This record gives sequence, C-alpha cells and structure tokens, in this order.
Amino acid sequence: MIRPDLPVVSLADLPGGPDPVVLCATARLAVDLRRAHGELQQARGEVTWRALQCSTPMQWLDMLVSRALLSGEVPPDAAAGGFLGRAQERNLWEQAIAIDAGAAAELFDREGMALAAMEAASLQRSWRIEVPEALHTSEYEAFLRWGEAFAASCRDGGWRGRDEVLAWRVACIERGLGGLPARIGLAGFVMPDPLVSRLLLVLEGCGVELVRVDFSHAAAGAARGVECPDAEAECLAAASWARARLAAAGARAPRLRIAAADLPARRHLLEAALASVLQGDAVGAGWAAQESDYAFVAGTPLAAQPLVATALGLLQIYAGPRRIAQAEFGALLCAPGWSADIDEADARARIEAGLRELLPPEAGLERYRLAIGRLLAGERGLQAPYLAAQLDALQDAARAATRRQPASAWAASFATVLDALGWPGQRPLLAAEAAAVDALRELIANLQSLDAVLGRIDRAEALRQLRRQCRDTTFHAPRRNAPRVEVCGLDDALAGAVDGLWVMGVNEGEWPPAPRPNPLLPADLQRRAGIPAARADSLAAAAREQQALWCASAAEVVFSWARQQGERALRPSPLLAGIAVEVMEALEVGDGERIPAAAIERLIDARAPVVAPGESVRGGTGLLAAQATCPAWAFHQYRLGAAVLPAPTFGLDAMARGSLLHAALEAFWRGRGLAELRAMEGHAREAEITRVVAVALDEYDREAVAPLAPRLRGLEAQRLAELLATWLEVEATRGEFRVLSCEESQRLDIEGLAIRVVVDRVDQLGDGRLAIIDYKSGRSDRSKTWADARITEPQLPIYAALAFPDRAVAAVALARVTREDPAFLGVAEEAGLLPGVDALDGQRRRYASADFPDWPALRACWAERIREIAREVKDGIAAVVFEDEKALQYCEVKPLLRLAERKLQLDEERG
Repeated sequence: MIRPDLPVVSLADLPGGPDPVVLCATARLAVDLRRAHGELQQARGEVTWRALQCSTPMQWLDMLVSRALLSGEVPPDAAAGGFLGRAQERNLWEQAIAIDAGAAAELFDREGMALAAMEAASLQRSWRIEVPEALHTSEYEAFLRWGEAFAASCRDGGWRGRDEVLAWRVACIERGLGGLPARIGLAGFVMPDPLVSRLLLVLEGCGVELVRVDFSHAAAGAARGVECPDAEAECLAAASWARARLAAAGARAPRLRIAAADLPARRHLLEAALASVLQGDAVGAGWAAQESDYAFVAGTPLAAQPLVATALGLLQIYAGPRRIAQAEFGALLCAPGWSADIDEADARARIEAGLRELLPPEAGLERYRLAIGRLLAGERGLQAPYLAAQLDALQDAARAATRRQPASAWAASFATVLDALGWPGQRPLLAAEAAAVDALRELIANLQSLDAVLGRIDRAEALRQLRRQCRDTTFHAPRRNAPRVEVCGLDDALAGAVDGLWVMGVNEGEWPPAPRPNPLLPADLQRRAGIPAARADSLAAAAREQQALWCASAAEVVFSWARQQGERALRPSPLLAGIAVEVMEALEVGDGERIPAAAIERLIDARAPVVAPGESVRGGTGLLAAQATCPAWAFHQYRLGAAVLPAPTFGLDAMARGSLLHAALEAFWRGRGLAELRAMEGHAREAEITRVVAVALDEYDREAVAPLAPRLRGLEAQRLAELLATWLEVEATRGEFRVLSCEESQRLDIEGLAIRVVVDRVDQLGDGRLAIIDYKSGRSDRSKTWADARITEPQLPIYAALAFPDRAVAAVALARVTREDPAFLGVAEEAGLLPGVDALDGQRRRYASADFPDWPALRACWAERIREIAREVKDGIAAVVFEDEKALQYCEVKPLLRLAERKLQLDEERG
C-alpha cells in the first residue's frame, strides 16, 4: 500500500527519459502507461520524444543492479554464486519434497506442493512470520524439513533463491548504489507488499522523491450495473456493448476493455460471443491470418498453441515409445505441423482410421509402424513414404537414446528429433505460428539452465520439464495493429485509460475475492501478520481501491453479473451497492438482424438423386437392411459413405469373436455332414474341436499385426471349444444332411443393384433339398422380421428367394450358437427338417395365409418385397421414416437423421 500523502503527478505532465522512472504494480500496466504517454506526446504535436521509463519494481531492480555490475560499481564477488530462476528453484523444492516422501513420492502432487512451499517460504521471509512450536502442524513440520533440504542444496551449489536475490539488490541501493533517478512515480499499487515497502523506504532514505502517478481518464463518469440472466447472456451483453461502441465511434478508433472475473473458466463463452458478434462473417481458413478486433491480452499458455502441442506429442512418443495411446497417436496423424502434412494428409487420415481396426487402444511404436506398413502394402492404395521413413527414423532414435544424460543433451536430442520428423510441416507459417515455433525452440535450448540443478536425468523427466515450461510460459501472438477491444482478467484490468471498460462476473464471492491463505503456514498467523490473501478485510479494502481506479480509468464503466448459475441464484458483489442497475433479459446473437421469412428457402430432403447407370452402391445386404429400416440411414451410410470410426479395444471385440466362431465352424464342417459328426465320439470330437479352434486362432494371428497374448489365446480357445461342443450337440439331433458350402459369396443383380451376399452354410438334406443357415452369436431372434412388409434382416430371404431361384430350398434358419439356449430359428417347408424350426403352416400367427399361402408363395413374396426395397434405393427414396426408433439402435449415422429436429417439426405441424 502506497502512502496517501504522496504528491500526485498526472501522466501527461511526466517528461520522457530516464528521470523520472515509473514503477507499476504489473508489467501490463507498465506497458500500457508507456503507450499512453507516447500517445499524449503525439497529440501535442511532438515528432520525436523520449519514452517514459516504466517497469515493475523487480524489473527495475534487475536492470539497475545489472548495470552496476557491468560498470564495476558493484564488485563481481558481491554477486558470487548462481542466481536461481523460477524453474530451477521449483525443481530444488520438488527434489526436497521427493526425498522427504521417499517411496510414497509418486503419490503426491509434487509440482503443486513445490509451488505452495515456494510461496510459504517467500511469505514467511517477507512478512517475518515466526511460528511457535505449539502451533506446529504436520504440514508445517514437513515444510520445515523441505526448507532445510532446499537451503542445504543452495549452500552446496552456491545458489541464491529469488527472495534472497531481491533483498540483496535492495541492500545494494541502501549501501549507496549510484544512478538513482531524482524522482520515482508509483502507479497501481493497492495491495501491501513488504518488499515494495522496504524498497520505497530505502529510496526515500537515498533522497529519491516519490510521487503518485494519476493515469485516470479525463472524462471519467459514473459507473452503472447490468444484471444478466446467466453467464452466457453476460458474455453476449458485453460483446454487444463493444459492437455498439465501435459502431458509434465511426472512423475514430476507440479503445475498449472487457475484464472478466475467473477468465479461464469464462474464456470459451466470451470468445464465442465476441467472435459471433464482432466477426460473424469470419468463416473459413482465409480468415486465419486476419487480425480480429479483439484480443486476450493475458495471452495463452504456449502449450496450447497447435504446433507446440504437436511437437510435444511427437516428443512424447520419443520419450515413451513402448506405451502410446492410440487416441494420441491418431490425433498426431490427423494434425498438421509435421512430416508431409499437406502431400500425405489424406493418406494419414485413412491410416488413422485403419489403425483403429488393427490395434488396441494402447500399443508400442514398433506395433504402430508394423500396422502402418501393412496398411501401406494393402489394397487401399495408400501412399505415405515420408511418414513411413520419418517414423522409422523416430523408432531408431528412440532405440539409440541414452538412458540418462544432462538436460542440455536432451535439448539437443529433442531438437534433432523434431527436425527429423519434419516439424513444423510443409505449409508456410502464419506470424503467430512462427512466433510459437520460435518460443518453443527457445525453451528447448533453455533446458540447459537445469543441468546444475537436475544432473543426469532420463528423457521422460526432460520432457516433463519442457512440458511444464510450455504450460507456464504465456504466449502472445504478434499483431500489426493494437486491438480495439482488449479482454483480460481482473488482475490486468488496471491499465492505461480507455474509452470504455466492462467488468463482468462481479458476483458475490468473486468480488472481492475470497481469502486463500497458504496451506503450509498457520492461517491465524498469516492473518495477524497482515498478509492480504489471508484476510477478508484486506482483500475488501484493496478491491474498493482497485474498483475506484477502474471507475476513474474510463469514460464509461459497466459492471455486470449473472442472476443465476444453473438452479442456483446469484447476487451481485456488495461493493456495487448504490450504482444504477439495468436488468437485462435473454439476449441472442444477431438480435435485430433476423432473416425475413420470405427469404427462407425450404428444401424437401426426402428424396436423393436416383442411382445413375453404372453407379456402384456399396453395402451388400446391409444396404437393403438399412433401406428397409429407415431410407435416410441407407442413403447417408451407403451412398454418401458416412460412417462412425471404429473404436479400438483391448483384446478381442465382439466382431473379432464372431469371426473366430465362424472360422472354427467353417473349418469343422467343410466337406462333412451328419455321418461324420456322429462318427466322432468322446475324445475324437474333443480333439477335432481343439484342432479347428487352433486353425481359427492361427488364421487370426496371421492376419493380425501381432499375435494374441498366450493368456488371451488360451481363454478364447476355451470359449470357442465350449461353444462348438454345445452347438454340435444340437446339430447331432438333425436328420440326414451334408454341408455343400461354407462362407459362399455370390453377387446378385437386384433391380440393377449389384448386391454381394455371403451365407455361412448351405446344407443338402437327405432328399436333395437345401437348407440355408446363418450363424448368430447373439440371443435376439431377427427371423421375426421375415414376415414384415419391410424385411430388416434380408440376408437369408435374399439367398433363398433370389440366389437359388431354380433350386428346391426347404428351410431357412438362423443358427443361434450360444452356450445358453442354442437353437435354430427360422421357417421350413415342413416340420422336422431342422430342430425347433416349425413348418410354414405351423407359424400362421406370423406368416398370414393371405400373404404366404404356401412355400413357393413365401419365396416369391420375399423376392418381390426385396426388389421393392431395391427399387427405393434406385429411385433415391431417402426419407427419415421408421416404424420404431428402437430399430435405429445400431444406426451408425443416427446424428445425421436429426431425430430431435424432426420431432420438433412434427410437433409444430400438429400444433
């Protein structure tokens, strides 16, 4: 807190140059005052002027003492020992915590505890807090042990912590350091700070005149309040206010500022509102290089920049090549910024989709490389030579990497790996991207500063250090022009004067902020010492003073708050009592700019283009099944090619297990019949089951990128053997039959559509007629749809009615191969052909006599109904119609059907 009796000097009355120096509470305020002072000089007609020297106290001390060291005024031996940076000091605290925790260190948040310990040590030293033994807690005892270990490390290395360095610099001034300005201005200090107070006392003792700098707006007016329904409406209100002020200014370029409490939590909503209101037409990649009217002046973590995130992801593979999550690897494949990201973009996207089918959710780099090699060598026509070569180089680099080496050596390795992987890509970089790339390269090079503190470390630890520095480094995208709307948090709201200031989120509990004492020091002692962050009254007093400075810094000041958060009612800050309040109802983006009804064109999307001659429509029987269920499903999935990407799974998914069952049954039945089955008794049948299961599993291993693990293979072999043994007992109760074909594929022409049909088995019965069988491993009975007007399980009806038009097909059935309740499900020309399958005449409740008078009529009716569905596909019928929404349970393109919008439209038409 600055003494209120200090003389006040207006910013406009300060000359430029080294005297006076203006010390600011924040670096943001220092930059803004320097800019504002230059604008004042320009307004006076000055062509050239000396810039105002503005900085924070710490920046000024660093500059002053560094200059004295260079000139010899402060002897070099006075600065003997190394000065620890923030990253170095934090690592020393982490090491102290890890040593103290021992084997349990991995269970703790060492990074968070190190930050708390650094803050506690600074508070205890600055505020001179003595903790009597009676108040020692387990947390404080741990903090003391960590502090002793930290101090021992500093003594051994000859290092000085940041607080010690600052105290030494102040002592240099007290001992008579030259070059001090005659006058120093102070701006923006509202919170007590012992170090700043000590510095000011020393400066006054050295004869330096201290003044308060008034940087208020010349036309500051009364503030007003706006109550909004919720946080989203509040963001829209602030954005609409900014748009109105910019429009009213015309050719003049006003400066506006929006300050938000808890900006990180509100940033997404606020950014979306500003983009929609201020730049609603900025759609498409062409706008990426254009500067917006608004900017978040606090910046973003460097780690959030796309090219930096890509680089860190690539280095993560280098650091941990044995366990790579497929989600992360797939994201890298689809991300720009490395390898041939333009020339091979399409191939990489298709590779990412293919890996989902070949690999589990987590695999090693070697398996990824094998899988990619298989995809490139397959029938998909993929070409990605740069990707393949660079992944090979990454694999070689990971294998050759040293186990432990200094951070500087890892920095060189990281830079080499990124260069080898073609980072940052083929495309010319935008200015912001180039700045982010340069910032990351600088951080990689700066890893060398950790050599003395960390010693020899492994690559995972080196990458952890780099990641943390990327998170802690604030990135500001370069701009050619200053933004007309600045967006910041409350800490940065106190800056130079602006034309308009909107402070949002000032609800009770947010403003003034709640006390947050350090958890390692007794809270009561922190309050007694006067630490502002621990005292509600100190925070309230500082908030009042800061609020007064806000009100004086702009011609128009608006405070806003939300009325509600979910179901919880909210109240405004008590510090806003007495200001005029406007209650705002719901606000929508683009209010007043609605499209007239006459300009709205309605399109009927129930019909797609007809299938052109020669046009290939993929999907086989799945196409006809989807068309029968919902025509829009068939159109989106099979004609447009929309699909859900498969989700990788550990072990075997349901589809793989079904394929193994089919393969085992095929191996058993090929060339056999009932006679061979009954001839196998006891151990002979068990041995044959074991053999065919092994055949199926061997075939799977040959096709897979890597064979099944022995334990998983054993469990799957046991499951298949039990299923086959159970099912063969059912088959043994049948009458005479012989298997004619297994997994037979036919291509049929149905109303001009080429439909590929694969049926699991065709059996020849004792009288020469055929039974068509399809295996199912689920419990549902899909044969019930065969009597429907729209057959949603058409595979066997297609085969029975259209594949063998001149053959005597006597039975059509699904074989439910399960351990519980295995059975044949279907329909037969007469009873007794398949166990449990009734004749057509015995199923009249399902197959009505009017539609299916006899067996030939059943096959003819199936043929006609299937042809009708095929004609719908050809004619482009693509409406969103269905009998029961439950039938869409397995629809992969369900979001494209827009069922909620359809329901709303139907309700509006009925209403």
